[in-house]
Amino acid sequence: MTKSMKVLLFAVMLLLLTSVAVAQDAQPSGNLLVWMQRANQDQLEATVMPAFYEAYPGITVEFVNYSPNDTAANLALAIQGGTGAPDVALMNSARVPQLVELGGLTDLTDLMADDIADFAPAILAPGLRDGRYYAMTWDTGPAVLYYRRDIFEAAGLPSDPESVDELVATWDAYFEVCQTIMTETGLPCLNMNKAANNGVLFTSLLIAQGLGYWDADGVLTVNTPDHVATLELLGRFWEAGLVSDDNEWTDGWYASLNEVALEGGTVQPIATLPIAVWMGGFLKNWAAVDAAGLWGVVRFPAVAEGGARSSNLGGSSYTIPAQSTNQEAAWAFISFVNSTESQVQLFAYGDVFPARISTYSDPVFSEPDAYFADQPVREVYAEAGRTVPEANVVGIHSGVIDSYISVAIQRYAAGEVSAQEALDEAAELIRLETGME
Repeated sequence: MTKSMKVLLFAVMLLLLTSVAVAQDAQPSGNLLVWMQRANQDQLEATVMPAFYEAYPGITVEFVNYSPNDTAANLALAIQGGTGAPDVALMNSARVPQLVELGGLTDLTDLMADDIADFAPAILAPGLRDGRYYAMTWDTGPAVLYYRRDIFEAAGLPSDPESVDELVATWDAYFEVCQTIMTETGLPCLNMNKAANNGVLFTSLLIAQGLGYWDADGVLTVNTPDHVATLELLGRFWEAGLVSDDNEWTDGWYASLNEVALEGGTVQPIATLPIAVWMGGFLKNWAAVDAAGLWGVVRFPAVAEGGARSSNLGGSSYTIPAQSTNQEAAWAFISFVNSTESQVQLFAYGDVFPARISTYSDPVFSEPDAYFADQPVREVYAEAGRTVPEANVVGIHSGVIDSYISVAIQRYAAGEVSAQEALDEAAELIRLETGME
């Protein structure tokens, strides 16, 4: 080899080594402070975090645990105080609009450009303002109808998912099924507490119709004829005595899901449960472990013939506060743990229902679930996730609206006022407090 060739070879090797060094230096690095609840941290560490650290060896992640609501509340304080925010915060999607209003979240639109089409518009809506995105949705809660196979059989009804799905195609048909169950078994069809009703089911029915609490111009719509009719639809179940009065997330409610004995007697099981898909993991892992094989899953009933058979209850989103001093690493973290592959892993591990539509074609969605009598329930979940209607129910005034809607439903359920009067009162109070038209 000539001297000139040796010089040339050395130059090439030096160039390659320099390129590698530059590439390594260009990779995000540094410490990230991440706020999220402990359960989500545990899920990440059990699934995708080892691969994240392998992909980004220069990044270290420090988790600080708050509940989703406390994360949002503490972040709001940090934004208002101008200091103390983390690099990444995971919170209930419903709390994102208030934080966007404070002006303390980083605009993620350009970073999310290649991802936006992989989410249903309704799912990303909480983080959208003036055409810009300030949050990336992680998990979500499309609604389905869980039902007890054994109770349907005791009522003389078919219990296979295909037949039940047809039986409850609409809320009118669902009402008739509930009447049959009460007549034949004496059991309540679902729980709808009166005194402490939180309005979640009412909101779910509005979303299923593409209705919200305000229109495209921001005008309040809570007491329009469609909203009144929706509340009266729920009223039919109270009037016919088809529901239990157990409040959700209490011992009596858990017992009605599991058919277990409480002190003082045995609680009657409920036949159905219209709720988000995340309930499936709760049922089989802790809320109704003894009822394995008894529950099935079908699509959420449409409010009207031909209407959407889906709704949404909940979900969480990742945000990067504007105060973060390591936003490049923060985005590397979010994009990695929120990728299609990561969402599938998290779903398979702990039933964290993925917001990405591309995940729904993964084979994990076709697997039979032993708890649900080997029904491939995730196929039902995926169908619900693809078809969630858009509705204006999450915004800067959501907390105020929800509180007055809950009171309106409670007053109506107690027979104190009509559905129209209840929602008229709520609308007036909401306008006074928010300044909405």
